[in-house]
Parts: sequence; C-alpha cells; structure tokens
Amino acid sequence: MEAKPLKIFVCALEYSSNLHLSSLIKTLKQRQVSFTLEGVFDSLQSGYKSLFSVEEFRVMGFIGVVKLLPKYLKIRQVLLQKARECDIAIFMDSSSFNIPIIQSLVKKPHKPYMVYYILPQVWAWKAYRAKTLAKICDELWGILPFEKAYYPTQANLFYVGHPLLDSIPFSYTSKRTTNLIAFMPGSRVTEIRALLPVFKEIAVTLKTQNKQALLIIPKYFKEQVKKIYGDVEEFILSFDTYEGLRDCEFAFVCSGTATLETTLLGIPTLLVYKAKTIDFLLAKSLVKLNYIGLANIFLEFLFFHSPKNNPNIYNFPIIPEILQQNVKPHHLLREWKNFDYEKFFSQKEILMQYLKNGSAENCARKIEDFAKNLLK
Repeated sequence: MEAKPLKIFVCALEYSSNLHLSSLIKTLKQRQVSFTLEGVFDSLQSGYKSLFSVEEFRVMGFIGVVKLLPKYLKIRQVLLQKARECDIAIFMDSSSFNIPIIQSLVKKPHKPYMVYYILPQVWAWKAYRAKTLAKICDELWGILPFEKAYYPTQANLFYVGHPLLDSIPFSYTSKRTTNLIAFMPGSRVTEIRALLPVFKEIAVTLKTQNKQALLIIPKYFKEQVKKIYGDVEEFILSFDTYEGLRDCEFAFVCSGTATLETTLLGIPTLLVYKAKTIDFLLAKSLVKLNYIGLANIFLEFLFFHSPKNNPNIYNFPIIPEILQQNVKPHHLLREWKNFDYEKFFSQKEILMQYLKNGSAENCARKIEDFAKNLLK
C-alpha cells in the first residue's frame, strides 16, 4: 500500500521567503518526497494554490500593519484550521504575523509539527521572541551562523545554511565594465514611489555618460507597471531579477534582501533607503544596529561577534548605505564614482565562506526524515 503524501502547511508572505520556498519545493521533488502543500504563499513561484494571495499582506510601516489587522483576524481562523489538518507546519519570516498563529496552534490538542524557518531578527530587536519561539516551536531552522547564540540553550535550533546560496545562478569575483546599471527600488509600492523619482534623475545623467539604466520590476507587478511606476522611458525593463542583473556592472538597490542578493552575485551595490520620517525614527529607536544592509550586518557579526560602535578595523561597510535625507541624485552619483571595488570583492568572498552553503538540501532532508518517522 502506497504511503500517503506528507501534508505540509506553509506560511510565507514575503517575496524573499517565497523565493526560498521555491528552492525547497524543487529540492523535495528531486529527493522524491511525496507531499501536498497548504497555506499562504506565492502561487506563481511555488506552483501550488495558496489559500490567499500574498499581495493582501504586502504592507510597509507601522501604520500599514495596523490597517491589516481586521483582514488578518478574518483570515486567521482559516489558516489555523488548515494547519491543524497538516502533519508539519513551516513558518517563514514575518514573525509579527506568524508567532500569534503558532501560539494559537500549540494551545490545541491536535497540532502539526511546528517549524520556524528564516527566524526573526532577535539579534537586532525584540530579543524576547527568542524565548517565545524556543518554547512554542518543535524545531528552529536558522539561516545565519551566529543566531544560535541568541536563543536559549534548550532551543532545538539548527543552522541549515543560507537560502540565497541555493538560488543565485552566478557570482562574479571582480569588477566588470558592461555600461549597464541596475536600479531596484523595492518590492512595496511605498518604497518604489519614494525612490523612483531619484532613480529617474540618475538614469538621465547616466545616459550622458554612455551608461544604460535597467529597472528591475518584480514579476507580480508586470501588469501594473504604468499604475505603480508611471513613466519609465528612461529605463530598460526587466522582470527577471537574476537575468536582469547578469549583465550589470553596478546596482542601486532599496534596502532589504535584494542588497544581500546583489552582493552574493558579485554586483557592486549602493544601498538606498527612504521611508516616512516617523517610520524611520521609530525603527531606529527600536533596532540596535550600526547598519541596515544584511551583508554589512553579517560581516560585522563575523568580525566582532556582536554590533560595535564605529567598527572600522576591516574598512566597513562592504556596501555604502545612503539613507533618508541623503537620498539625492548628486549624492548617489558621487558614491557610485567613489565606490571601493577592491574592498567589495574581497569582503564578498569572506561573506560567501561565512554562510558556507544553501539551506534547501538540509531543510528537505529534515522534512524527508520527518516523513519517514511518521510511517514507523
């Protein structure tokens, strides 16, 4: 008699989480693990039907989260019921959304095996979440080598590798001249509208220097370019991040996972971030870090084991960070002209060695072992 497929529940709301979920699904299939998938995730990337569109959850800032609450309460019951019907539940990132759901599930007699993959950044803020997750989750799958130090010793935490190393199709090791410059203004509408006017001015200037500007647009915005981006005649358009970046010599990138992607790909990068003043000041008061770029943060932990003030021994940071009122065309162009390529590529190699390997294979092996144990 053929074994029933493993019922997997997944909650993945962020674009980057769904990218990593796609790699995990691919690896599970390669390992011939029989499974079904329920929950909320990007149907286009995963190839499975989500209960809800992830677009409903793409918000930015504290006010945006508050506006989501009424919808969240209605959706919550559906997700809880579906999760209880599954064998294993995997929660990815989005801790403000996921932790309350996990807490509700553990109160019931029938619950799936609870896994948190892509843990909240307790090393940056809300450190209490480490104790919470250690208590309510069966396993924690960390994607950063230093995360274990921030969790209780009884936490069942495993470093599985960094998922971006599963997905990047190339990684340059030296400076190239292609005359193509990438612009990535973010994956949220508020980010795009804050940065795109500045990026347009830079694109016009680049044209006078025989450089072409490439605007990378998330696939899910392909049918809404005019509505969201407006007139983009200054740019060549690409709806595939990696293919778009492949021929680029440099990138101006909105803060987020994308800056780590471009770094690992070996695309010299300027991190650019501009938010509402109240959101920025509130976040700054809560987050105790020197940088907001993931590559900068990871290397700081590698070199110093924790955030330090003015860490300049290793010529920090690997990626210059241009924030808030400094996000002006002339400032960004000056940083581009003065970019330290030698430092970027040497520290990029250190970062690659630090993260070691991707996570999809290790996570898939854990799921496969769990499925085998169910049959015993």
